[in-house]
Amino acid sequence: MRFTYTELRGATNNFADKLGQGGFGSVYLGTLPDGSSIAVKKLEGLGQGEKEFRSEMTTIGNIHHVHLVKLRGFCVEGAQRLLAYEYMAKGSLNRWIFSSTVDGPLLDWDTRFHIALGTAKGLAYLHQDCESKIIHCDIKPENVLLDDNFHAKVADFGLAKLMSREQSHVFTRLRGTRGYVAP
Repeated sequence: MRFTYTELRGATNNFADKLGQGGFGSVYLGTLPDGSSIAVKKLEGLGQGEKEFRSEMTTIGNIHHVHLVKLRGFCVEGAQRLLAYEYMAKGSLNRWIFSSTVDGPLLDWDTRFHIALGTAKGLAYLHQDCESKIIHCDIKPENVLLDDNFHAKVADFGLAKLMSREQSHVFTRLRGTRGYVAP
């Protein structure tokens, strides 16, 4: 679905509730008119024009798997590039394995196993079974999101292609985040 900037600004209450920030931009909590929650990512540092961006969004938007975060829509207006994803209530895996301030008990081993398995299934789909093969290149706990039932979904797949040429040399040399780079 294509959104206007005004629609997403209104859905996020003028980008008031920041959920986090990553390598591609900041993420804000929003609510659509139907009452469903979304996470709106304001992309920064893109080097692509509108046509190329829309093409990438079509590709990403057509990829569906139970262990991949669903793209609900996008906005491309002038220099603004925003993505609207399904909202994942438990946040990133990073929050649950590295933080001592998490509400509730730490994850038990059965839950951890299911998160690892779900993450692997999402990556296997992207790398092998998807019509448009996508190599994630940046899998880390921050890019594994958890729903209300702690089901894992992989996020930020396909976004490395959208970075500007000035920034992309870092991604092609490192192919991900230090500490999570494949050997």
